[in-house]
Amino acid sequence: MPGISSTAIRELVGAGDVEAAARLLGRPAEVEGNSRLRRCPWGDARLSDREPARRPGSARTRVRDLRGSAAGHRAAVSIGTNPHYGGSERRVEAFLLDFEGDLYGERLIVELWRRLREERAFASEDELVAQITRDVEATRAAERPV
Repeated sequence: MPGISSTAIRELVGAGDVEAAARLLGRPAEVEGNSRLRRCPWGDARLSDREPARRPGSARTRVRDLRGSAAGHRAAVSIGTNPHYGGSERRVEAFLLDFEGDLYGERLIVELWRRLREERAFASEDELVAQITRDVEATRAAERPV
């Protein structure tokens, strides 16, 4: 397809338009990195990544690793600095739905399906928890693009 380049894809992903990037790629865009959390009883994996998607926010995704232990697990992903807790380090955090296990050091691939919302601080912890609950529900209902 003329006019499609890796730069154009990166710009779409960076702007948060992961659905348009998926249409051009013929598959979802991906973020890849090594998990930095040792135990994940709640299914949380923080990825070390040299260049996470530039536009902060939350996304509906699926996570898989190169060995297959988390293959096909849906995840609500936060990309950004976690402003609710005053964070400044840019990171990618994936909350894997229905997963328990040790992912430390595993190479994970996060498919970006759809951007859910902007990153922001909340008025209270209860408001944050309620939003995360809505994000998880939206993630369970998400369909893979393309």
